[in-house]
Amino acid sequence: MSKNIKTTALVLVLLLAFLCGFGMGKNRGFNLNYNTNPTGTTAPAEAKPVNITTEPQAESTDKPAADTGKFEVKPAPKKVPTTPKDVVAAYNNAVNTAKQRETLTIEKTCTFDLATVDAKPSLAKGAVKSALEKAVQPLDETTFAVDKDSKQTAETLLSPAGRYANLKLSGVAAAKAKKTDTGYSITIKLKDETARLKNGKPAGAKMHNASLSAIDPTEIKAFGLKAQNMKLQYSGGVIRATIDRKGRLTSYQYTLPFTGKMTGKYFFFSLNTAFEGKITESVKLSYSK
Repeated sequence: MSKNIKTTALVLVLLLAFLCGFGMGKNRGFNLNYNTNPTGTTAPAEAKPVNITTEPQAESTDKPAADTGKFEVKPAPKKVPTTPKDVVAAYNNAVNTAKQRETLTIEKTCTFDLATVDAKPSLAKGAVKSALEKAVQPLDETTFAVDKDSKQTAETLLSPAGRYANLKLSGVAAAKAKKTDTGYSITIKLKDETARLKNGKPAGAKMHNASLSAIDPTEIKAFGLKAQNMKLQYSGGVIRATIDRKGRLTSYQYTLPFTGKMTGKYFFFSLNTAFEGKITESVKLSYSK
């Protein structure tokens, strides 16, 4: 009798142990699944793709803003344009088509001539000259062979540097074209225009900046010099260009006379200066095919 009781008790103990072990296993499995979904290692893995997705979207929306100056370029017409509107369009297209070329040779000369600089204090005269020259970045006569391996591109070498030419008829005083033995030539006279720096904030000359490499008021910098207000008057700017029978730009030259006044600081002194001069840029282009 006692043996049967002991046997029965042992069976009950084993049965309880089995049931408890099974229950604990079920609870442990449920707890594991429950913890990993909201707060375990899965949550950071889910958050990470969200971040990766949103960051490229933010970058992609910024890129079009940087390219807003670009537009569809058509080759310059092979026939001589007759109206001022057509002359301006032919010039823009000729420059912008050349900017897209991957293989060509560019011979470029840029000079910056300061006729006079009057500055108070007089010690600031050298700093003013240096700042204006750096703002234009004149080059010695240089030849650039542009190809797929070159560091320089036609877009950055041809004016306006790094942007497409987008001269409007509203900024033009006169425009005409003339037939030549190799194609036709273009002459465009620009209207007078003013660029400013007011309380340190620049306002560029839109039409000159859209077609030429003019003085950038934000780049007027030299040791000890701080420009606060400046007025740049462009008067008498002329663009001359030649286009061959295939509609390719073969040369251009522009002359840009200017006068200016600037106030600000030179070290601890109040700065008051006036200046005048001229920017000249000449470019010849040759094509391998």
